[in-house]
Amino acid sequence: MKIDVRPEDYEEYNRKTTDYGNGQLEIVAYHHPRTRRIGEKQIAATKDPVLSDKAQEMRTHKQLYAIRRRIKGYAMTNDFKWFVTLTFNPEKINSLNYDTAKTALLKWCRLIRNRYKKFDYLLIPELHKSGAVHFHGLLGDVPADFVEAVNPKTNKPVIRHNRQVYNLTDWEHGFSDCEMIENHEKAASYITKYITASLLTDKEMYNKKRYFNSQGLIKPTITFDMKDNTELDDFTPNYGIVGTGSDGKNIIDIGLYKLTADKKTGTLTQTDTNYLITAKSTDIQKGDNHG
Repeated sequence: MKIDVRPEDYEEYNRKTTDYGNGQLEIVAYHHPRTRRIGEKQIAATKDPVLSDKAQEMRTHKQLYAIRRRIKGYAMTNDFKWFVTLTFNPEKINSLNYDTAKTALLKWCRLIRNRYKKFDYLLIPELHKSGAVHFHGLLGDVPADFVEAVNPKTNKPVIRHNRQVYNLTDWEHGFSDCEMIENHEKAASYITKYITASLLTDKEMYNKKRYFNSQGLIKPTITFDMKDNTELDDFTPNYGIVGTGSDGKNIIDIGLYKLTADKKTGTLTQTDTNYLITAKSTDIQKGDNHG
């Protein structure tokens, strides 16, 4: 089927801004403007029944990036309170069967929502080499029964990284490990690590959801603009790719900036000074205060 391509179906941009709705912004600035397709018409992806190993690797990489971005958007935009790991007692639930474990998890989520009226969650499966599955995720400020975890041998509180660990007694299918979230960006970064290439390619996960979220979660606002990016010169890109300008000098070809906007004035500030600068065809160059 032939698809008409019209100039008005495209727009140029040199800046992509992700607004998480809490004053935190992620700005990607491009030295060379890019073009994106707009409007309702989208070019359908061609289905290739036989992909080369390289093409399959590229497809997996794109899927991995897209899902991680979606997960990060939910994690940063919504006010989650708990980072949790939920495992299954094999005497109660057969966690070697993914569908059985998933069904038990989602029934539990509905039960908690009905019990407490509001229940925000974002949960990701992790598959063990044994084939068993458990779930990592973020929970909202639900008034569930979180109790301080105690070492059964010493009867002392379980402390990890100077922080109290909790158990969620409402989780009746097995064992739970819960920590209060202190830094939403770190929690978002940590939870996305569970979206792995193996999670996308494992035969047990074929055509199945890679994450589960409650309805009504807020998504970040993403805008594409043509702007004078020199206003970003006062900031250090938290991640940058170095290219070569027309004059032969080094430029930041792509720069990602993590900034905070003042709610009243809109003034931008930068508190995250960790950075990583990468050359297009050379090794990674690390800044002095890279973390």
